[in-house]
Amino acid sequence: MEQIEVKLSHSQYPIFVGAGIWPQFGQVLKQFYQGNQIAVISNQTIWRLHGDKLESQLPAEAQKRVFFVPDGEKAKSFEHLQNLYSQLLENRFERGSLVIGFGGGVIGDLAGFVAATFLRGVHFVQYPTTLLAQVDSSIGGKVGINHSMGKNLIGAFKQPLFVFSDAALLQTLPDAEIRCGLGEVIKYGLSLDPELFEYLESHLPQALEKDEGVLNHLIRKSAQIKANIVMQDEKEANLRMVLNFGHTFGHALEADYQFSTLKHGEAVALGMKCALHFARLQGFLNKANYDRGLQLLNRMPIPFDAQQLNRERLVERMTLDKKVKGGKIRLVLIKAIGQHFFHTVEDVSLLKKAFEILEKDY
Repeated sequence: MEQIEVKLSHSQYPIFVGAGIWPQFGQVLKQFYQGNQIAVISNQTIWRLHGDKLESQLPAEAQKRVFFVPDGEKAKSFEHLQNLYSQLLENRFERGSLVIGFGGGVIGDLAGFVAATFLRGVHFVQYPTTLLAQVDSSIGGKVGINHSMGKNLIGAFKQPLFVFSDAALLQTLPDAEIRCGLGEVIKYGLSLDPELFEYLESHLPQALEKDEGVLNHLIRKSAQIKANIVMQDEKEANLRMVLNFGHTFGHALEADYQFSTLKHGEAVALGMKCALHFARLQGFLNKANYDRGLQLLNRMPIPFDAQQLNRERLVERMTLDKKVKGGKIRLVLIKAIGQHFFHTVEDVSLLKKAFEILEKDY
């Protein structure tokens, strides 16, 4: 089990990474939490597959409750948030209690927002069980829920006591969830780390086949990259925006497909194609780097209905993104593999053209 430290101005916490480390969770938990009220937020699918692993590691003497929410982005709603508050209150959870988010990125975002706001804040642990959550969303403290007008528009920052990422739990994931996580890993390679991008070019098939060694390497590398960014910019004032490469396009796609037929990581992968195409249209990115980026993304095909694309509506959704400033859309783009920059969009008609790449066979 390896340990990556996230050191912030007011706190610090570790990310534990390894394969088959779940029997060590109880020992780690004792180091960080000595209270006696533990609320686990999960869903029925995750609990059926791995609930016994977590349950066996929780202290016998503690008051423990497991609260389930539906699968998918629909769980990140006001309705389910209110229901969780009610269940915590009915079970008399207090300010010294602990919330464990046991699941993917949706569970982590929702559980973290509950922990940030219930009784003005209780303790929180991230126990991610999907590749996307282990490489990205469980790290950095961004938590929240969706609004009908866009993704993650209601949220807060809530740093966990620790993050616990076990690659062994990924073997039960559907192929679509592996693609989701790899979309975020490709993001790190394209925008920040050319060596990681090269590793992906040679190891993408093994990763798609859930090779545990390859996945563990990608989790460790991605966690370190994100930790380094978060330590420099916890509240997304500037540098941390690089982690949104592909997300402004991707969030618009997710919302337009109503958070159902298109998963977050898949939307990000499609969004990165749009970001590459936009940068190419603007002359920021040469053909060689453009081709490399698209070729890697196209080796991980995302099933979606391109005929549903409505570019006018997608651009309108982009104007609601959290990164809009002064009414103008700010994008993270690249000028070469691993070299990012920030760009304020002056001509939104080019955004419409950027979505054209999703209608083409490259």
